[in-house]
Amino acid sequence: MKHYIFVSLVTWLCFGLILSACKNQEDANNDYLLLMGESESWNLNSYEIEITQKEFKAGHGTLKMKNNKEYNTDSFQFETHAIINDEDKTVHSGSVSGLGIDIAEKTTGTIEGGTYLKENGELISLDDVNDIYMIIEWWNPIKNRKVKERIDLYHSKNKSISYSKHVENNEGE
Repeated sequence: MKHYIFVSLVTWLCFGLILSACKNQEDANNDYLLLMGESESWNLNSYEIEITQKEFKAGHGTLKMKNNKEYNTDSFQFETHAIINDEDKTVHSGSVSGLGIDIAEKTTGTIEGGTYLKENGELISLDDVNDIYMIIEWWNPIKNRKVKERIDLYHSKNKSISYSKHVENNEGE
């Protein structure tokens, strides 16, 4: 009887170690970033990027227009770009249009999809991501033209997060 209990205990212990090793290996390949940044007109807070073996998630952020509690326009859009192995990819986007939309505060929503792959078919990791940035574009009714701004969120060379860069779109001038 003691021998049976000992063998059962050893079997369960080995099984537990194997499951633990598999779980740790899976967790070791997960990357998570909580990003924030700003441009001349916008603050972005709580924007998340998660890279796992099974999926790529981006979103859950909030864009707030600086110095405006209300800003009505006819169009607004954003695109989040990731430069993965020196290739610029749009990984998340959103837009709204219509008469008199208040864009002073907008949530980004979230996107969940399959993972990105390297040319050799392996899954990407954060080590493969060079930069992450967001482009925000909206119609400025006072200037009677579209305005475009860029928020830089992540740079792999120095692992810095969050500085801003203003990109002016001169369409219509």
